Amino acid sequence: MNTPDILTPEFINPLTYQSFKQLADELIAKDQTTGPEQTEERIAYTKLNQQRMKRVEKQFTLNPDLLEALQQPRPEWHWVVLVESWCGDGAQQLPALAAIAEAVPTIELTVLLRDENPDWMDTCLTNGSRAIPKLICLNAETNERLFTWGPRPAAIQEKVLQFKEQNPFATKEEVHLLVHTLYAKDRSQSLQLDLLQLVQSAIPVQEKEEGVVS
Repeated sequence: MNTPDILTPEFINPLTYQSFKQLADELIAKDQTTGPEQTEERIAYTKLNQQRMKRVEKQFTLNPDLLEALQQPRPEWHWVVLVESWCGDGAQQLPALAAIAEAVPTIELTVLLRDENPDWMDTCLTNGSRAIPKLICLNAETNERLFTWGPRPAAIQEKVLQFKEQNPFATKEEVHLLVHTLYAKDRSQSLQLDLLQLVQSAIPVQEKEEGVVS
């Protein structure tokens, strides 16, 4: 018998989506970013990411199939998203995840900064690394982990890996340009298709009971 994956680490400085954006604005005003590494590059990324998040908010459209799946009978869920304000992938995903959670009353969203919450981050490493963003979906009552997603939609990651294979000497800047061009064209659709598969796997099929005529 499989033992449920119950997660109980303490949240360190948990944030809502709105308070995460407010924190980023406050840090930008002081030429700072989240996390211990206060480099000019990461501060510049934080400023750029605020604009990216606004663009995603404006363009996001909820996939009706995903909404229908999330409205099926199930326990309440808690979505925990690990991210940092300088993370470009996070800026492309977090607004969409927040919009989905806002549309579904049975989902609570909590944003955690990766470097302040290593106990959470280390439960969902990607090939041994602390890649972000990461979404952890929990049963809100039991804290059982139902699924983990991230750091990037599968369809977009496949194209990035193909590009790297075909262009082994591509610079970091060239890869970043490709990634964000793909995100701009995709408009959060690949993320939602990934989530649809995970949600359908996490919610047991509700069998309709047929009435018996006596």
